[in-house]
Amino acid sequence: MATAYAALVSLAQTIEHLQQHPRPPLSLEKQQVRSLQDNVAVLQEFLELCSHRLTQEYEDGLVVRIADVAHAAEDVIESHIVDQILPQSGEKITSVHPHDFYQDLQKVIADMDLIRKEVIEIRERMGTVQDRQLRRNSNPAGSFMSSSTLQGRKQAMVGCDDVLNELMEKLTGQQSGCRIIPIVGMGGIGKTTLARNAYENPLIVEYFDVHFWITVSQEYNAQEILLELVCQKSKESMEISSEEELGEILYKSLSGRRYLIVMDDMWSIEAWDKLKLFFPNNNNESRIVITTRLSNLALQISGSGGLRMNFLEEDESWDLFCKIVFGEEAGCPLELEEIGRQLLKIARDFHYQ
Repeated sequence: MATAYAALVSLAQTIEHLQQHPRPPLSLEKQQVRSLQDNVAVLQEFLELCSHRLTQEYEDGLVVRIADVAHAAEDVIESHIVDQILPQSGEKITSVHPHDFYQDLQKVIADMDLIRKEVIEIRERMGTVQDRQLRRNSNPAGSFMSSSTLQGRKQAMVGCDDVLNELMEKLTGQQSGCRIIPIVGMGGIGKTTLARNAYENPLIVEYFDVHFWITVSQEYNAQEILLELVCQKSKESMEISSEEELGEILYKSLSGRRYLIVMDDMWSIEAWDKLKLFFPNNNNESRIVITTRLSNLALQISGSGGLRMNFLEEDESWDLFCKIVFGEEAGCPLELEEIGRQLLKIARDFHYQ
């Protein structure tokens, strides 16, 4: 499962880097970008929420197919990038015809669409998708994980021991009031991975009475986030339209309890202002972790710059690359090390541009 999840994260980061690049070597069609992002979001959420309930048959089949299709999409993108930016014997590189790239990528998207449909059908049978979620084609307004879903899941981390230890100390420190802990850094640098490794740590799972993980995103919907929190908390379906009613139910359910809430991918102070009203200060060491790309937002929310994520050193990048590609223990085969380091250098150079 970790390989499939890492492949989806890597694909999402590649797409994001292309979109943010001031002079991208490759142009993606907007519709293809939306299709890829929507599919990645659905497949990631499926692995997060349902992987622990899959039989070995699914582990050996569906999860492998998810990894393969994510790798295939990234391979199509990166192979066309390499054709554009790598010199060939000092000669001018001939541009790849845009139509060829479009067709190659569209074929992979079609394969991903089929897997997405299969995943949604499985989730319907498992009862983990509500009608309102199926109608949406993007990230859910919010998601919840109980401690029972966390066993055995730890995403690869390298070069972040110090900041992880600092985060753990802030989560379990002796500050009695509800504490806000921002994690700040550019997209793809590892904010979510850092937060998740702390969130899933057995010490943290045991320390807090209840745990919530919410993905906020740019186009947040406060009502849907609150409804998701309340429904998952009570395990019952609810049809309440008022934010105030939902917020009151959530507030009462959290009162007197030590809670941990992770609000991933926060973009605006307005989102925080809408939701913070319903998080009680119980004076019992509750914590709210917020991941954001915006340092000024972290300052507005908490009064401090928060925990800042920095780029990995070259050796740390290589260690992380090997863990994701070859697994925690295996390491890179000697015969592949040279080409692996070349690929990593291309990726790092492209990222820094």
